[in-house]
Amino acid sequence: MAGAPKENTNAEKWTLEEAHNFCNKVLSILTKNKSIRTLGGACLKAGGYEQLINYLESKFSIDFVSIKRAKEIVKERLIEQGLENEVNSTMAIFILKNNHDMKDRIDTTTLGEKITDIPVSSWVDGTKDGEEDMENFKED
Repeated sequence: MAGAPKENTNAEKWTLEEAHNFCNKVLSILTKNKSIRTLGGACLKAGGYEQLINYLESKFSIDFVSIKRAKEIVKERLIEQGLENEVNSTMAIFILKNNHDMKDRIDTTTLGEKITDIPVSSWVDGTKDGEEDMENFKED
């Protein structure tokens, strides 16, 4: 049995207009309901799911302005409600770090590179750790 040709888009559900409508609905729900603190929660209320946004943005090669705004609303809402103790601050931090690429601090000394262990003796007297001790070690 032959499948439909690759160019066949008859089964496609999403048009650009429908995608914009869905994204605008997500933003509207977030704006009206201050208890929603995740983009995924707003998507569920809009009848979809968060990964759908990634699919739509990829399908249409577009970043939806309404979704950018929705993400900013969620981020600022978590920060403000966390500062006011309206939400569990640990969960707010967790969501901000995992969904909004926030960090505790930026490491300006190593620029994110792994710190390698350097034995104290190698920077104190120029020998490798243990070299000098092994030369002077005598068994009784």
